[in-house]
Amino acid sequence: MTRLFTALPLPDAAADHLAGQLADRLPTTPSGLRLIPREQWHITVGFYGEDDPNQRAARLHERVKNLRAPRLSLAGSGTFSGVCWVGVDTGGPALGALAEAADAAAGGHARYTPHLTVARCPKGSPLAEGMARALGDYRGPEWTAGELVLFRSELGSAGPVYTPVDQVRLRTTG
Repeated sequence: MTRLFTALPLPDAAADHLAGQLADRLPTTPSGLRLIPREQWHITVGFYGEDDPNQRAARLHERVKNLRAPRLSLAGSGTFSGVCWVGVDTGGPALGALAEAADAAAGGHARYTPHLTVARCPKGSPLAEGMARALGDYRGPEWTAGELVLFRSELGSAGPVYTPVDQVRLRTTG
């Protein structure tokens, strides 16, 4: 059994743009605010906890293989429980359908709020709020998210390590 989740990776252009804006808007990182490394940036679509990777991959392929790839852009910012995130402008219903299919594959019915976690801080700290204000009017470039990736998450002393296990290509035409 392995801790698993599905996510949409960011293309380099979107990650480059966000990284540039973070550097411009937050030239120094306040003490107590832990930025998430760029190589871990992703938009979580479904979280499954401890599960069998092969069985999860088979269920995902069956449920999402014919779904349309969503057009996305990163936009705005917010916080919850010690997390600063950048929001996702979905531009239509495709991401919601993908999240619903991925959640159905988990047997759950969680409310889905697409976002990308950019920083963490102690709960109750004003640091995340300050960062969210700095990114509140952020708007990144648009892209088509053409693949859904199943990741393994291993918790370590330096933070989580995400390893791709499988991927499902999403329909980008018709």
